[in-house]
Amino acid sequence: MAPLLPRLSDRRVWNDPLRKQLSLLSFSATEEDGGQDLARAARRVRDPELRAHLERHSRDEARHAVLFRERAAAVAQEHGLAASDSDARGRNRDLSRARAGIEAQAHGGLNAGLIDQLGELEYVAMLHVAEKKAAELFAAYRDMNAGDPATRAVFEAILKDEKYHVAYTGTFLDKWRRQGRAAEVERALKAAAGSRWLGAWKRLGLRSAAGFSQAVLFVLYWTALAPFGLLARRRVAPRGWRQPRGAGAGQY
Repeated sequence: MAPLLPRLSDRRVWNDPLRKQLSLLSFSATEEDGGQDLARAARRVRDPELRAHLERHSRDEARHAVLFRERAAAVAQEHGLAASDSDARGRNRDLSRARAGIEAQAHGGLNAGLIDQLGELEYVAMLHVAEKKAAELFAAYRDMNAGDPATRAVFEAILKDEKYHVAYTGTFLDKWRRQGRAAEVERALKAAAGSRWLGAWKRLGLRSAAGFSQAVLFVLYWTALAPFGLLARRRVAPRGWRQPRGAGAGQY
């Protein structure tokens, strides 16, 4: 589940068998965790209809985890990838890590404790925002795998469930609007979208901290250290003997 739209550079991930395998495995782990969180949250809601949808949603996530994991294994077999490849060459090269946990962001904050803190309406609003972004992202990844029918089929199957997730969460939000809670719904949607983008920004900052530090040092060098260094070089006393200041001619 991912909230951010893909970049054009993501195409290179899907053209690299190792990065494709690692990304699929990472997606599988996130889907599995999300399914467990949703199952726990389902036990906390009071509305039996919502509980049934959350339970089905959790089963969908568990099935997605299997689909991603099986496809990752198939990719590894097709391209002769060994476990050592993933451990040594593949570290930090999967798609979700490269984008600061992009796929994990959808369910990363949706744990069972959050529904207790926010309430059912806010929780469903956050799910709705997450699932809409997930559908957009997976549709793009499906298209990027046009040359890989098996991987494309995995995303096609998952997208069918994502559409259902968007639909049922939207239905509950509409029901609450009709019950006179429209202002609450809009605030919850706005808060969900804002918190997701803020989280992405923070993760981007952590990921780019090293690169930013290098850029700062580069700027400091050329705007401060280098000019002062040049000035200092120009002020260095010339080599050889110099007549003492104030000494007149013929004085020793």
